[in-house]
Amino acid sequence: MAKLRKDEAEILTALKNLGGRCVVNEVLKATELEDAAVMRAALALSEEGLLRIHEREVSWVSLTEEGAHYAEVGLPERRLVRSVILLGGKASVDEAAEKAGLEKMLVSIALGWVRRKGLASLKKVGGKIVLEVSGEPEEDVDEKLLSNLKGKGEVAAESLDRLAAEAIPTLKARNLLNVSGRVRREFELTQEGWSLVGRGVELAEETSLLSPELIATGRWRDVRLRQYDVTALPPTLYPARKHPYTEFLEEARRILVGMGFREAEGPFVETEFWNFDVLFQAQDHPAREIHDSYILRKPRLGDLEDPELAEKVRRTHEDGGTTGSRGWGYRWDENIARRLVLRTQTTAVSMRYLAEHKQPPIKMFCLSKVFRPDVLDAKHSMEFTQLEGIVGDQDITLRHLLGFLQSFAEALGLGEVRFKPSYFPFTEPSVESFVHHKALGWVEFVGAGMFRPEVLKPLGIGFPVIAWGIGFDRLAMISLGIDDIRELYTKRLDVLRKRSLRWM
Repeated sequence: MAKLRKDEAEILTALKNLGGRCVVNEVLKATELEDAAVMRAALALSEEGLLRIHEREVSWVSLTEEGAHYAEVGLPERRLVRSVILLGGKASVDEAAEKAGLEKMLVSIALGWVRRKGLASLKKVGGKIVLEVSGEPEEDVDEKLLSNLKGKGEVAAESLDRLAAEAIPTLKARNLLNVSGRVRREFELTQEGWSLVGRGVELAEETSLLSPELIATGRWRDVRLRQYDVTALPPTLYPARKHPYTEFLEEARRILVGMGFREAEGPFVETEFWNFDVLFQAQDHPAREIHDSYILRKPRLGDLEDPELAEKVRRTHEDGGTTGSRGWGYRWDENIARRLVLRTQTTAVSMRYLAEHKQPPIKMFCLSKVFRPDVLDAKHSMEFTQLEGIVGDQDITLRHLLGFLQSFAEALGLGEVRFKPSYFPFTEPSVESFVHHKALGWVEFVGAGMFRPEVLKPLGIGFPVIAWGIGFDRLAMISLGIDDIRELYTKRLDVLRKRSLRWM
C-alpha cells in the first residue's frame, strides 16, 4: 500500500468522488485546502504518475455596468425602433428619440446601429431624417447574449452557443462586455491513480525540517521528508501599485524633465482668445462651432487680461499687423474672443507661457486634460489627455523638431515613427507623425510644426519656436497594448493585475 502525504491523499479521494476528472475549484471545495497546497500536492502526484494536469486558456465574459443597464431596458437601437412603431411606423429621428427617452449622446449611436443592422429605412424629408419601420424586428444575437448574461456574473465563452459567441467582439467594442482570459486547470486520475485509490491509501508522516530529535531517535528513517521544488510557482501576491496609466504619465514626465523641459499648466476653462485667437485661428474657423468645443453658458464671457496684446492680435487677424502677413481680412470681434470654453488644446498653455517667457532658450511641456465633443468609441473620447511641448531658441529648425519626436518615441519604446506634411492654422511648416499599433495599425499620435510669425510676433517673441501636441491616450494604448481607449481608465482589478509596463 502506497504512502502519501495527507494533502495528496485528500486530492486523490476527492478526484475519485468527482468522477476522476474535474477543475481545480471543485477540488478546493471538496478538500477545503488552500490553493497553493492543492497545486503543490497536485504537482507531486503528477510527478509520481498518479494524476494529469490539463491547462488551457479560457475566455470569460460578463456584463459591464452599461451592458447590465441595456440588458434591462434594451439597446438604444431597439428602443429607437420601438418608439417609431408606437408613433405609427414613421417618425423623424428627433421625435423617435424623444419618445424613447434617449439622451442626446445616445441618439447618434442608436441611429448608427439602426443603419448597420437594417432595422428601419431612413429617408431625408425637409432637412430631417425620417425612420420607417414595418414591424417589430426579431431579437438579434447582440440582444440574445445580453439577455443570456443578465444576472449571471462571469460566464465561460465556450459555454455559449456559436451565434452568441460571435456577438462577443461587437459588444466588447461597444463597452457592454468585459472579456478576460484565464488559465483553466483540470485534474485527471491516471490508471495508476485509479488503481491506488482502489487499493487504499496510507498516510505518511511528513516533515520539511530534519530536527535533532528525529536524528537522535532514528525516526528519520520512518518520516517522509518533503522535497523542495525550486521550479514551483509561489502563491500570487498583489502588492499595492499605481494604475498603469498613471505610471505611464509619470514615465513621460520623467523623460521630458530629463531632456531639460519644464512642466507648465493652465486653466481648464479658457477664453477663446487664448484657446484660438492668439493661435491665429480665425473666428469663423469650423473648430469654433459648438460641435467642436464646449461653450460655457454661465458665466459666458471672461476678461482679456492684456489689452495691448489683444490689440496686437486684432490687427494680426484683420490685416497682418507687423507680421508681414495679410491676416484673415475680416473684422475681429472682441466678444467672441472673450467667450469661455473648455480648452480644446493644451496649446493655450504654451501661449500663456510664451507671453511670460520672452527670452530664449525655452523648453516647456504640459501634460493635461482637454475637452472636445465627440462620439465615444475605441479611439475617441470627449475628455482626453494631451501632451503639449515647445522649444524656442535661436537657429531652431524643423530638423530639431523631427529629431525630438523620434527620440521621444524611442525613449517610450514605441518603435518606428513616420512623418507626413500637414496643415495647422498656427504652424508652418507642419507635420503629422504616426506610430504603429498591432491591432489598430498606423495611428496618428502627434501634430507638430513651427509657430508662424502671426503667432509669435504679437507675443513679442523674436526667435523661432517648434511645437508639438500628442494625443497621449493613444500613445498609452500603444505602449500598454490596449485596443480600446476606455480601458485606460478601468478599475477592474483582474485587468489591472495583468498590466505591466515594459520598463518595469
